Amino acid sequence: MPLDLVPQRAFESLMEFRTAQPRKVSAPVRPRIRWTPPPEDFYKINFDAAVFQEDNRAVIGVIVRDSNGLVMASLSQNIPLQNSVAELESLAACRALEFALELGLDKGILEGDSLTVMAALKDDSASLASFGLLVRDAQSLAGLFNCIRFLHVGRDGNVVAHNLARHARHVIGFSFWMEDVPIHTLVAYQADLPFT
Repeated sequence: MPLDLVPQRAFESLMEFRTAQPRKVSAPVRPRIRWTPPPEDFYKINFDAAVFQEDNRAVIGVIVRDSNGLVMASLSQNIPLQNSVAELESLAACRALEFALELGLDKGILEGDSLTVMAALKDDSASLASFGLLVRDAQSLAGLFNCIRFLHVGRDGNVVAHNLARHARHVIGFSFWMEDVPIHTLVAYQADLPFT
């Protein structure tokens, strides 16, 4: 074989070798669903609940942000342990709406990561579910807003509220922060900012 054909033949051999190799199938990479800011003049009210079985207690976290993603207020609170996750999330939704009303807000988007509870909040028919009365309470609180929307968001879009709920494990009763979050939720909050 002439020397000038060696690079071409080497390349062809390499390509033949690569095509004969088994292909590795990698898992598809899921893009992170980030928190998105509400429209101007609205506030997003994110909430989440958690249970600490070993302590036999339940906790919630709430964060209220404006259309620039800036914190208006945040909350970590211990609440009575409920019989089901849906009851717990419904109670957390009530507390989130109460908190927003205490702040004097009248336009909001309530976001939570429980599909069951968020669907129940959108449904005006009476529910016979164990959490039906809590949903009705939340809907009554929602009626005090000039405009309120309910939106389901996946866990990735609710990270700060989740971290605030987990922080409540170290809180007696409740703690709240005006225009701030506790230091160990700061990284999650900054990752959600629209300009990062």
